[in-house]
Amino acid sequence: MSRPRVLFLLVIGLLLAAHPMFAANYAVGTCKPSLPSYATISAAVGAVPPFSTVEVCPGTYSEQVTIAQPLTLKGISSANAGQAVITIPGSPLAVVTNIYGESIAPQVAVSAGPVNISDITVDGTGNSVGSGTFLTGIFYESGSSGTVNEVTVRNLSNSGYTAGAWAENGSTTNESVTIENSSFHDIDQYGVVTENNQSPPTLFATVKGNSIETSGYIVYWESGGSLTANVIGGGFVGVGAFGTGPVSGNTLANLSYGIVACCGATATSNKISNASFAGIYDDGGGDTYKSNTIAKASVGIEFNCNSPTVTGNTINDATTGLDFVPASFSGANGFDNVFTLRTGGCGSTPTSPKAPHSGPMLKSAR
Repeated sequence: MSRPRVLFLLVIGLLLAAHPMFAANYAVGTCKPSLPSYATISAAVGAVPPFSTVEVCPGTYSEQVTIAQPLTLKGISSANAGQAVITIPGSPLAVVTNIYGESIAPQVAVSAGPVNISDITVDGTGNSVGSGTFLTGIFYESGSSGTVNEVTVRNLSNSGYTAGAWAENGSTTNESVTIENSSFHDIDQYGVVTENNQSPPTLFATVKGNSIETSGYIVYWESGGSLTANVIGGGFVGVGAFGTGPVSGNTLANLSYGIVACCGATATSNKISNASFAGIYDDGGGDTYKSNTIAKASVGIEFNCNSPTVTGNTINDATTGLDFVPASFSGANGFDNVFTLRTGGCGSTPTSPKAPHSGPMLKSAR
């Protein structure tokens, strides 16, 4: 074979080996004997070529997983088992700092993109993370991207310093993260957090089709993108809406406050029920609330003497429909079985809901 032809074939081989299209599948565990396999998830994600797929056999993996290159991490079924569970390791979780200087102890940390995670359970039982550091199930650091699909994050308890999934971006480069079709429960603070300190926002988060139930602020929303079609319930605040992305088509139930919003947030076509304080609480900044349905609430929409756009909402079974409303307000909304349709009294202002600790919810009021 001629020398030029040999060189040509060598170059082609190197290109094919490096191209993402030719990245291979790898396994963690022993359920896929036909694939190259690793004993731990951490070993696999650190060793495989970029853009590979790492298939995780059913079982329990006590480790902190850090993913620093583009890849797909997915749990698979084998025999009659179908759950790959990442649990707390024996050694302390490594801590990273987020874009606001807060300490995060992630069970799964992502620092590259795209990184796609599916069919994985993250369980925080038995953690030793100290109060003041956020125990987080899955953390997409600034500059990373990817999709979380059909995961479960559960059993995170740390004196209110917890988050199921957390995505942020402090870079001027646009990044996107999708969190969808997943389950977050038995968490003592946030289910999902999106944070961005750029204006206009450079994090575009799509959070859709999830079941999210925690005992604190369930979703903290400070990004572009969209928060849609989620089932949210059980905590103090369903959604803290402080980003530019719309909050729409969600079902929120059994909360103190359904939606707390400020700074130009938009909430449309949400269904809010059994809010012991307010279905929607406005914290100022030119927000918009349209076509929401609010049932069984002490207050349907709390204006807090601000001037949001409020129209086309339906309020049923409330003590007060619209509370602390400026005299100039004239939006058209529907009321059924409401004791008092509207109150004024904007010379005094009701007290805002307060966070139980100094987490990202408090930064939203800046």
